[in-house]
Amino acid sequence: MLAAAPCPAVWADLSALPFDDGSFGAVASLWVLYHLADPRQAVREARRVLRPGGLYVTSATSRADAPELGDLVTRGDSTFDAENAPDIVGSAFDDLEVVRWDAPLIRLPDREALARYLYGHGVAQERAADLAATRDNFPLTLTKRGALVYARA
Repeated sequence: MLAAAPCPAVWADLSALPFDDGSFGAVASLWVLYHLADPRQAVREARRVLRPGGLYVTSATSRADAPELGDLVTRGDSTFDAENAPDIVGSAFDDLEVVRWDAPLIRLPDREALARYLYGHGVAQERAADLAATRDNFPLTLTKRGALVYARA
């Protein structure tokens, strides 16, 4: 069944897409650019492969995401986040729209849920369980912060 299912186009090297200029009407790079050392190059490539009027969309978490966990998780520098996304996307596109979110969106009912959340956000599994064990104020609601950036070619 998996072999017969339609697959999205996923490329590991976003700095040199194997497509002609103006090949697509839309390009999305959601929750990925912060993994890249040079997200500007990936944004330039997205712009290159878009047709005139084509839509580009990207997303990123804010540096101030989930402030309720600030004492548990240290955030390192990121090459792409909600704060610098408009400037980075704006380096390749003139027509931008930024939609931000800042709301209590996730409710963690217990320590186990907190440990899973931390693990899913890059904390080693044993460390996540140890950190979750230090909390007793459940349910815990997390404020999620980030941005979507839309751009037109």
